[in-house]
Amino acid sequence: MKKLDDSKFCFISCVNDDFFYDECQLYLQHLNFPQGMCGEIVAVRDAKSMTAGYQAAMEASDAKYKIYLHQDVFVVNKNILHELLMLFRHNPRIGMIGVAGAATLNADRPIWWKSNSMCGKVYSKRYTEAIQLESFGDFFGRFRRVAAIDGLFMATQYDLPWRSDLFTDWHFYDISQSREFVEHGYEVVVAGQEIPWLVHDCGVVRMDNSYFANMEIFKKHYQW
Repeated sequence: MKKLDDSKFCFISCVNDDFFYDECQLYLQHLNFPQGMCGEIVAVRDAKSMTAGYQAAMEASDAKYKIYLHQDVFVVNKNILHELLMLFRHNPRIGMIGVAGAATLNADRPIWWKSNSMCGKVYSKRYTEAIQLESFGDFFGRFRRVAAIDGLFMATQYDLPWRSDLFTDWHFYDISQSREFVEHGYEVVVAGQEIPWLVHDCGVVRMDNSYFANMEIFKKHYQW
């Protein structure tokens, strides 16, 4: 097993739009690093799927702390790495941290934003040109244990394989990876944010036939 460097963060994105990704990198380059820590930025281009791209980047990096984020995510909390490191080091059972998710998933539609136990928040430009707060549910404490997190931001302190054998396009990589961490005995959590850590310039996300096909794969494989 590859030895991971616990003094390094790696920021990983699948990229097909440099207009957004250039801005994403600009925010990453202005983050405050904990003392003695360093970082690297990895862009995966021409990936066959999100899982395949993330798997390749994970294998290529020896960073213990990996942050998988969408190319259109801008990290506005300059101290986010301090926050993540504190959560990871004080809670070794936490495998993965997100900023939005759900404590439970519906049996018939295991989609985190269809749950009645959503939590987290993010600044978004989903429906308008103006940045708006999307709050999915507040909670007390530094984190909340969840069943799944959204894939816009997924920070890990352990490497687990991404299920590129099952999910071969761009859907359900996040919910399946959440499930993988839970099944391996780790906790998946949404971080407590007084003010959102991120801006997501995503526009309206539409669910196509491929999305629902992947949902059925998820339900079958995980016996949901």
